[in-house]
Amino acid sequence: MTIESSGRSSADGILADLLPALRWGDPSHLGELLADPRLPSRWWTGTALVDAVATITSDTVARLTAQALRTLWPHLTLQEAMPNLRFCPEGQECDLDATVEQVVAAPAAAEGNERLAGLVHAQLRPFRTGGRDLSAPSAETAPEVPGSDTDLTALAGRLLQALPPHTPPELHEAVRALLTWTLTTPTGPLETAPAETGEVTVPKTERPAAEHELPELPELLEDPLQVLAALVSSWDERERTIAGARLFSLTRIPLDTLGEQFEVTRERIRQVQLVVERALRTWLDGDAAAPLVGHLQAVARLLGPVFSVTRLENAHVQYPAAVPGLDVPLWQVIARILPEHRWQDRWLVPADGLEACQERTRAVLVERLAEAPLPWAEVPGVLAGIGVDEADAEAWLEDLGGFRVVEDHLLPWGRNVNERAEAILALAGEPLSSDELNRRLADGTSPFSLRNQLQSDERFLRTDRDRYGLRRWGGTEYLGIREMIVRELEAAGGEARSEDIVAALCGRFDVSEKSIQVYLSGTAFERHRRGWVRFAATESAQDGYQPQRDISRTRRCFWTGGTWVYRIDITREHTRGSGFPVPAGFAAHLGLSPGGKTELTHQAGSVTVSWANQPLFGSLRPLLLQLEAVEGDHVFLAVRDGLLKALRIARETESALQPAERALHLMGLSGQAPRNLPSVLGQRIGLEGTVTMEQVLAHLRVRGDKDILGLLAPGADSTAETAASAVNGTEADSTTQQGAEARIDPAWAAEIIPLLDPHTESAHLELSRALASSGKAAPVFGYELEEGGWPADFAWIGPDTKIAVLADPHNVPTPEEAERREAAYRDAGWTAYSAGAWLERLEELTAAVPDAAPQA
Repeated sequence: MTIESSGRSSADGILADLLPALRWGDPSHLGELLADPRLPSRWWTGTALVDAVATITSDTVARLTAQALRTLWPHLTLQEAMPNLRFCPEGQECDLDATVEQVVAAPAAAEGNERLAGLVHAQLRPFRTGGRDLSAPSAETAPEVPGSDTDLTALAGRLLQALPPHTPPELHEAVRALLTWTLTTPTGPLETAPAETGEVTVPKTERPAAEHELPELPELLEDPLQVLAALVSSWDERERTIAGARLFSLTRIPLDTLGEQFEVTRERIRQVQLVVERALRTWLDGDAAAPLVGHLQAVARLLGPVFSVTRLENAHVQYPAAVPGLDVPLWQVIARILPEHRWQDRWLVPADGLEACQERTRAVLVERLAEAPLPWAEVPGVLAGIGVDEADAEAWLEDLGGFRVVEDHLLPWGRNVNERAEAILALAGEPLSSDELNRRLADGTSPFSLRNQLQSDERFLRTDRDRYGLRRWGGTEYLGIREMIVRELEAAGGEARSEDIVAALCGRFDVSEKSIQVYLSGTAFERHRRGWVRFAATESAQDGYQPQRDISRTRRCFWTGGTWVYRIDITREHTRGSGFPVPAGFAAHLGLSPGGKTELTHQAGSVTVSWANQPLFGSLRPLLLQLEAVEGDHVFLAVRDGLLKALRIARETESALQPAERALHLMGLSGQAPRNLPSVLGQRIGLEGTVTMEQVLAHLRVRGDKDILGLLAPGADSTAETAASAVNGTEADSTTQQGAEARIDPAWAAEIIPLLDPHTESAHLELSRALASSGKAAPVFGYELEEGGWPADFAWIGPDTKIAVLADPHNVPTPEEAERREAAYRDAGWTAYSAGAWLERLEELTAAVPDAAPQA
């Protein structure tokens, strides 16, 4: 509760003294609700309330005021909207914590409006007599030319007295200078010269300046504790305890607790509290409190409309000291009785509250930051316009949230990485690499996730292989080498010299000549004469993009009987709103091809799916929030006719499910494992007809579903004979069987070699047989690098081993993607080459791969 001294008598009180929100309301809106032709404009802040009542009656004032309250501030409680109401009998009989909206929500609207107007009317009792009807004709109001400088002197004096406490010091000084000038400049009555000349003469007469005294502004008291002690000493012990516990403490002690302390009811404690409040209010309006009221006005003028409790505590040497009898620091008492302020959290703010003041700040800053970041040197000036002093600027922004100071500039700092990246780029004023952008963000976002977000958001423009700017800056968008070659050929009329294309792209983008030449050698282009290239004739005949693996051979994709679904395992990056890559097989199923983009709608909005270097989904955070998905859950995505549907399956503890049931879980199925488990699993991964478990496992290996495979694969039962025959490609004889038993890893024959196509994967087959015959351990078949999900055909992983066999470059959608894949493995500390390249380094690979474990 805030207890204020009005600082006015009923003779010069204004309506805004009774309703503090009027001081901060929009004058244009208030004018529509409060204007009356008989009163001056903005009369609620500039016209004595006694005169307003005498002119339009107290009933009309109450009706207009109630109308403004229910229209503009229905959310305010009665004690917030009308602080003085608690001193009226009508206020003590109603619930002051009820909102304006609740008061007017009577069974009949007219009854509720009448009740609210009645509460306003009750506060107008002191203003019903002694006023002047401003609409009545009077000789005093007839326009006339001022007869002396006394009018200007009086006007300047009244203006100085009327300035509110938080008026900037510069304005105070200007008004004081005006008043000083009127007192020291010799002037006399204005006299009109003879009509024929049309001149005005101003006779100069001397008048001592001492006839007028300059009004003194209130100043801080040396000993405010002594003035306050006179009031506190008039209360008994119980009143002092209740005042300290209920009126001035940081957190109010409950009425029940105080009732138990004094062995009375909580209602009795409330009554005593009201008595203390009335005594405090009466004292503040009396002559004995005049020095303290002046002190409060000086504090408000010194600190301004918005200031921290820290600044208040340091504003006077006595403020940290406890008030005798109250056991609370003096600054807390000052905070509660300071005129036109409310104490909320660690701030003292205008009467409309902390939230409204923060919203004004946000609105101003958003408008200022719309075009460019704001230099920190300009921030204090902007905040001063809202009433926040430079000393509190950093703390105010910290509590406000949504903004951050970076490199001596204030930036909007949104909740997701896209908004923050946009702010960083706006500050830089030029495109940045993903690594540099990530360094400046310094918010824990992984570089891979950041690149995904930038490439799937229309606000950003990719200007080079790894440079991103803002699309509103304009410029050429980098879409990958293939697309840039297409643009060069289109600009040249369909054909161009290959060396010119290389020179143009290498000069504008960070790409290598080798990569460009690889693309020029692809099927999309042809060399029709020496040194010249053009579009291949088959380019237009292609029916659409065909991925290396269709959706039935794509990991995490499952057939539901009506459509294919793709499983995402929810991570922290998903819940934060990061985009994520999806396999090419699933993207092609959606109708996408490299360079394409589509937008899918879902029950919580929409998401963009794009394919620059690899297929990328944008943020699914709104959808995940609606599904209540958390880290560790599985979400299955299905798309039909541009509509994205999602199913969430909560993560179960490992002990709750059997391995087969967990495998079904990962495929989007629940319940106990059925008797025809192989058929159910086979249908889910695209196998038709009756299938065996061996066929299911083989297909899972091809797809790369190693998590499901690990749950379903039985123990290795391959014999040395089958191992040897698989390794050698022939039937094993008795002379090879004993050696094979000792040194060939059975996994080569069971899980690797039978799945390799001798026509398309001959290098893999040759490499596998060579390593198996050398007694080397079989690899993980179908590995994915955690950072980015880059696939590898084979992988050996151990404490000191990171070796991978990557797909041949011609089996990767684009050479550029192959380069990025190889770079990702190198950055993660792997030694990685294609199968063909490893055959050329067979001795090196054989030495690096661990030996197979001896077979029992």
